[in-house]
Amino acid sequence: MEIEFNGKKVYFNGDIIDTFDEHGPYCIEVEALGTDDDGIEYSAIGIHDGEDITEIEEDTIEVLG
Repeated sequence: MEIEFNGKKVYFNGDIIDTFDEHGPYCIEVEALGTDDDGIEYSAIGIHDGEDITEIEEDTIEVLG
């Protein structure tokens, strides 16, 4: 999943940092790891469907470094 954040494209490709809550097998609330084209890492809260990140809460995106 690709999100525009501060003028950069951030890619959340399914790397999971933590799992918060499961609402069945296809709706898992997670902290996802993303990167931009410069290799900067980001984290955000999102929904994982068991295979892919399907939703990112854009107001939770944080720069990790």
